Amino acid sequence: MNSSADFSKRFLCTLGTLLLLASFAQAGTEKVLHAFQLSEGQIPYGGVVFDRAGNLYGTTFYGKACGSNSCGVVYQLTPGTGGDWTERAIYTFTGGTDGSHPYSNLVIDALGNLYGTTYGKDQGGSGSGTAFRLSPKDDGSWQFALLHTFAGGKDGAKPSGLLAMDDAGNLYGSTFEGGSNNAGVAFELSEPSGLILGPDGNLYGTTATGGTGFGVVFELSLAKNGTWHETVVHSLAGGEDGATPGSLAFDASGNLYAASASGGTSPYCSGGCGLVFKLSKESNGTWKDTPLHSFNGQNGEEPWALVFDKFGNLYGAAYGGGVGLGLIFKLDPAASWAETVVYEFTGALGGEPVQPMIFDAAGNLYGSAVYGGAGDGGVVFEITP
Repeated sequence: MNSSADFSKRFLCTLGTLLLLASFAQAGTEKVLHAFQLSEGQIPYGGVVFDRAGNLYGTTFYGKACGSNSCGVVYQLTPGTGGDWTERAIYTFTGGTDGSHPYSNLVIDALGNLYGTTYGKDQGGSGSGTAFRLSPKDDGSWQFALLHTFAGGKDGAKPSGLLAMDDAGNLYGSTFEGGSNNAGVAFELSEPSGLILGPDGNLYGTTATGGTGFGVVFELSLAKNGTWHETVVHSLAGGEDGATPGSLAFDASGNLYAASASGGTSPYCSGGCGLVFKLSKESNGTWKDTPLHSFNGQNGEEPWALVFDKFGNLYGAAYGGGVGLGLIFKLDPAASWAETVVYEFTGALGGEPVQPMIFDAAGNLYGSAVYGGAGDGGVVFEITP
C-alpha cells in the first residue's frame, strides 16, 4: 500500500533506469495465468498457494462491491487441459463481521482448508481485522468460518504480515498496529514481515523499524510455561548492513537468509537499493551476519519474497528496479551468490511482484504482482526459469 509520494518516487526511479541503464538479458519466460479486473478482484497482495490437486488460491485486496466499498475476495485458479487457467471467487468479503480487505498470504492444511486474515477499516472496510478459515464442501462451494476478530490494543490490529502454520494446526502471524507501543503484535491462533517456522520449531520474523532504527530479525521460542520469549537475531545498522528487512527463508542446513528493502552498497537509490544477507547460528548461540548480494536498481530494487529451489539456489522478487516494474532474480551459492535476472516486469504482463512465491515440482515459480496486466488490476504469474 504505497502513498502517492512513494508512487512518484518509484515512477521517477523507474524512468531513470529506463533512460540511463541498459537492459539485462533475462533467462526466464513468464505466463500470465490470470489478469484481474475490479469487477472480479484487484490488487492480489498475498501471493498464491497450491492444493494437492494443483489448484492455486490467493486473495485480492479490492474487488466485488460491498456497499460503497470493494472489500476483496478469495479466489481459486484451476488449470485446464490446454494450459489455460479458470478463475473464480470462492468467497467475497462483505465488510461486516467477516472483515474486509485480505492482505496476508493464505496457508492451507492437510485437509485442504484455507486460512487467512483481513486488514480492516483503514482501507474503507470495517473493524481492526479478522482471521478466517474456508473449508471445501462436496458440492464445490466453500464454508466460511470466523476464527478471530482483532480488537486493537493488546490484541493487535490490522494483521498484515506473513502467516505460518505448524504441524499441530496452530496459526501464527503479526499485526501492523496494537500492542503496548502500538507497533504491532505477534499472535498465535490455536485450532483443535510476517512469521516463518524454523527447522528448530521456533518462529522467525522481521520488523521494518526498531533496534538501532533500521529494523531487526527476531526469534520467538516457546517456554515450558506456555509463554513466548523474543530474541533479537540481528539488528540492522543501515548502510551496507541493510535496512527495513521484510523477507526470510531457511536453507537445508538451518541458515537463515533475509532481504532488506533498502541499504547496501549502491549509491543509485537514495538510502541504497537493498540487499540479501545470510545469518548463521554460531556454537555460542549468536548469529553471524554475512552480506551476500547488494542491488543497484538495474538488477533490482527492494528485494523480498525469498524462496529456495530444490537445487539450493535462492530466488526472490524485487518490487522495483530493472527496466520496468520489478523483477525475479536468482542467487547462485556455487558462484559466490552471483545474480541472474530471471525475468523483468514491464507492466503489460504485470508489475511490482509481492511475496510469497512458490515452486511446483517441475521447478516453475508462481506468484502474484499487484500492478498491470490486461485489466490493470494485477496478475497471477508462472515463471519458467
